[in-house]
Amino acid sequence: MKGKEMNHLIIYSSKYGAVEKCAKLIQERLDGTTQLINLKTDSVNDFEAYDTVLIGGSVYAGKFQEALRKFATDHQDGLCKKKLGIFLLCKDEGEKVQEYMESNLPKCIVDHAQVKVHLGHEINLEKMNFLEKTLLKTFFKIKKSYSQINQDAISELANTINAK
Repeated sequence: MKGKEMNHLIIYSSKYGAVEKCAKLIQERLDGTTQLINLKTDSVNDFEAYDTVLIGGSVYAGKFQEALRKFATDHQDGLCKKKLGIFLLCKDEGEKVQEYMESNLPKCIVDHAQVKVHLGHEINLEKMNFLEKTLLKTFFKIKKSYSQINQDAISELANTINAK
């Protein structure tokens, strides 16, 4: 007899599209049904229909997007009752990734999350305004767009969720 099909919810905020790209790649790899919620255009208040909730965002100057931080704070009680995962994109690695999670999300969410994954980062100069491009080119010597999204980490995240 086959088990119950799992329902997943991926809630994300994406400034230049990299987080949205990762959310869609995760969705493709998850078993069951997965709904994507882009906090810039959609909202969700009820988590009852979902077995797993994944929260994803990116870090700029040490901060997640305001919409993601506000959502996590406003809904922490409901989120902390679900199977929960966090994924983020940023140029930093290692301990900084955990620091960003802890400084941008409520403690109960970070503590409760069974999966916490860094998916790399991507720079898309074509989607940035003049000032943002100038800052990256001047201070970080970035001359062209590139992607360092970690496909293996995306697969590992999906495999972990699928196995639970």
